[in-house]
Amino acid sequence: MANPAAGWHCLTLAVPLLHAEVVSAWCFELGSCGLELEESGEVSQLKAYFADSLGLEEMRRELGGRLAGLGLTATPLQVGRVEPQDWEQEWRRFFQPVWATPRIVIHPSWIPVEPGPGQVAVVIDPKMAFGTGGHESTQLGLELLDQLLASGEVCLDLGTGSGILGIAAGLLGAGDLTLVDTDPLALENAGENLGRNGVKARLLQGSIEAAAGREYDLVLANIQSSVLVPMLGAVAVVLRPGGRVVFSGLLDREEKVFCRAVASAGLGEMEVRRRGEWIAVAARRA
Repeated sequence: MANPAAGWHCLTLAVPLLHAEVVSAWCFELGSCGLELEESGEVSQLKAYFADSLGLEEMRRELGGRLAGLGLTATPLQVGRVEPQDWEQEWRRFFQPVWATPRIVIHPSWIPVEPGPGQVAVVIDPKMAFGTGGHESTQLGLELLDQLLASGEVCLDLGTGSGILGIAAGLLGAGDLTLVDTDPLALENAGENLGRNGVKARLLQGSIEAAAGREYDLVLANIQSSVLVPMLGAVAVVLRPGGRVVFSGLLDREEKVFCRAVASAGLGEMEVRRRGEWIAVAARRA
């Protein structure tokens, strides 16, 4: 990813509430690393943040074309720049505790949460381009993690980002935990969050090949489908027989194609969960 010191693009547009969810999904699909939504009457004011290294004009053309397909040809797209420190301070206004499941809450360090019996609180402070638990894809991953993980199991968080899924797995009783990401800045952020939560894990830079050579009971992969599909076979290899995998970061319109790819990799589909325009798929190695 781009050096955070270079700053970020901020794309601002107003869309009808009816289309806010799908336009937000498009922004993430085009590479957005953070969104803000403010509702005013029947309109949502949307701010989408993009790394400085991404082609801004290409994104504007693509998004403009998709908006035109919804009949929103008159929607102006405003572009600005945000410096990293300014973004982190501004983002604090929008980051509140999120109950992803009845027993998993994600919260920033400056808003204490006291979990009840059987509940876990994951402390995540916002960093640009790394998840904070507010997005549906992360929440879906946490739902399935909560359902599938058994105490003492060996767990892999592939494409860990801020480490939310892996940390939640550790707090829920994973016996051995590995976090993998291609981005060294993500691993640095994940390491900070592991320390905040008192969770121990192995941090590895790379993709699925970095986690090869051992078998996992549960793999968590909150990654977009274009990245996931080519590595499905390798994911199946690192799963022990009967091991499970949770795929999130998927748009609902990708469900049929993605589930066919999962089956082709020798993984049996277990369940599909939905939130808004997003889905998560749980599968098992036979």
